Formats: sequence, C-alpha cells, structure tokens
Amino acid sequence: MMLQHVLVVDDFVSVCDGIAALIEKAEGIGKVYTAYHATEALKIVRSERIHAALIDARMPDTNGIALISLLQTEYPTIKLIGMTSYDDDTVVEVLRTGVPGFLLKRSTDRAEINLCLREVLAGRTYYTAEVQSRLNQNGYNLLKPIIQFTKREMEMLPLLCAGQSTKQIADHLGLKEYTIEDYRKELLRKTNTKNVAERASYVHRNGIL
Repeated sequence: MMLQHVLVVDDFVSVCDGIAALIEKAEGIGKVYTAYHATEALKIVRSERIHAALIDARMPDTNGIALISLLQTEYPTIKLIGMTSYDDDTVVEVLRTGVPGFLLKRSTDRAEINLCLREVLAGRTYYTAEVQSRLNQNGYNLLKPIIQFTKREMEMLPLLCAGQSTKQIADHLGLKEYTIEDYRKELLRKTNTKNVAERASYVHRNGIL
C-alpha cells in the first residue's frame, strides 16, 4: 500500500506540531510536513508529493480559506481538510469551498483526526459531529447549493438588510422604483424567503455579506 503524505498548516506552532504528531503514527501515513504560514505551505506542495492537507482557516499572511481555494485550483488531487476554533461565519466560509473534511481544533483528538483523514483519503467526506449539529440547529443546509447573486443583487442586499425603502434604494443606485421592486421579488424567490426579516436572517446565516 502506498503511504499517504500529509501537510498540516497552522500559524500556531504548538498546535501545528501537535496535530502533526497525532497523525505521524497512523496506519497508512508516510511523511507529515508542517507549515506555519501559507507561503511555506505552497513551497512544500510545489516540491513534495502531498496527498492530503489540514489547513487552519485563519492565518495572518494568506488566510486558510484563500489557501484552500488556491490549492483546489492548482493542485486538485490534494484532499483538503479545513480546521478552525469554532465560529459560525468561518465554518460556513470553509464549507462553501467544498472541502471534503472539517475539524474543530479545540475539541478534536487523535482518533477523530485520523478517522477524518481516512475518510477523506478514501474519497468520502467527514465533518465533525459538533459542526454538523450546530449548523443544522442554526438552519444551514450543507447539501443546499450556494445561490449565485448578480453584481446588482449584491449591491442591493446590504441596503435591503439595513431596512431601506424602495425609494431610498432607487435613489442610492440610480434606478427606477419599479426596478427595485422587481429585484426585491427576485431576491425573495432566490432565497426562498417571505419577507425582509427572513431574507436578512438567510443572508446572515449563510455568511453572504
């Protein structure tokens, strides 16, 4: 069986090294590399054969979400696992990238990290139970495709969520009031909501703004 080489990326050195140490003795795992920032991670990926990477979502130089997106484009064969200490918006941002694995750093352990790695390397998905539970409680649907909004709709959403009237938005964007009303109806349809409050809640829950 070919050994799988893994990269751990986290700007907290002790956390990064600790996760790497938990992985090193797992069955089927070969070399485990560590990187403390995105630049170092890219250097390793470009010079070594990496099969899976565990990436912290928030890092100072290039955040982990941007790194995940870059790796998905340039190295699509690498299996990516997002990590974070818990935060609703961060979780949604990471899951939006389509990573097959997700772990909470503060509550995970050796068994779960290695289970996640096995599942992801086998082509399956693994989201830690706490993330699944909290997302479901808050109304997130991981199976629901992300809605694509037009540029004009993205200009309107913060104004609508701020409670501005049709006339105020029309004046602000230089459009006719009937045009704004058409956009309002379309946004209600797209988000499957019935009123301004529901739409604002949807936007907040899904980290759209």
